[in-house]
Amino acid sequence: MKSSTLHQAMSAEIRHRPVPSRSAQSGFTMVEIALSIAIVAFAMVAIIGIMPTGFEAQRLNREETIINQDGAYLMEALRSGALGLDALTNFVDSIVITNNRGSVRSIGVSENVNASGSAVPLVNGHFIVGMLSTPTLELLGRDSQTGMPFFITNQVNALIRSISGNAGERFTDPQYRENAFSYLLSTTILPYQSSPTNSLGTATAMAITPQRYATAANISSNLYDLQLTFRWPVTKIQTQGSRNQAEIQYRVGKNEKIFHTLVSGQLLKTNGFPFLPLSDRRNGLPLYYFDNQSYAPPAL
Repeated sequence: MKSSTLHQAMSAEIRHRPVPSRSAQSGFTMVEIALSIAIVAFAMVAIIGIMPTGFEAQRLNREETIINQDGAYLMEALRSGALGLDALTNFVDSIVITNNRGSVRSIGVSENVNASGSAVPLVNGHFIVGMLSTPTLELLGRDSQTGMPFFITNQVNALIRSISGNAGERFTDPQYRENAFSYLLSTTILPYQSSPTNSLGTATAMAITPQRYATAANISSNLYDLQLTFRWPVTKIQTQGSRNQAEIQYRVGKNEKIFHTLVSGQLLKTNGFPFLPLSDRRNGLPLYYFDNQSYAPPAL
């Protein structure tokens, strides 16, 4: 009896309980959804607009890292007069040396660059380091009457692919090597000029004695100012050249970095022998190397 009465009471309570209407349930209106989409779209436009700047900064950082690593490597190779760096043949495409007379002094090219028979083949580190170490001021001779020296001014430019780049750019097929990051290297080698006095142009200037002149001459013969200038990126220009003339043309970007050091020792001169036969006319083109253990006789 009690159970039946309890069941009837619960049924009556369920019948009188109010049912929530559809309008009382929470949710997003169309206006709120439209506003949300507009906010997300505004944020996405800002993010997408920043992405090219981020990619450009990452690219420049990567390129400058490569330049720093290659600069230290090439600086040490030149200052030590390294002769066995044959691995450079995988990265150096061409070396062009011109002078202030408007003529090309010499051209060195790798195997994948078309060139005439007068070009030096860059098939070993001997030729590459020897050409890159060409002095900016080259003594041609002296006047027979006055004894005044005759100099020419050389300009050395080398087209090099990144030595410390990633593995994805180490292409063995020449037709894909142009996809690698490349830069233009210019070398400047000058004798270090020290003043023969301690205070020129002042009232207390020390006398220029023969001993001071001799000391300055001794320093200039055994100490050199070495400067490497890197400019990048380099884009090759396809040209239709003749078969008997080297066609090496490219466009250089605006980025630039300079490495500078002093090198002690003598700058020795040699030629392509024994890598070229003695009868080869290219043996007349001198190659230069720093010798840190050889010094000119003291001037004093």
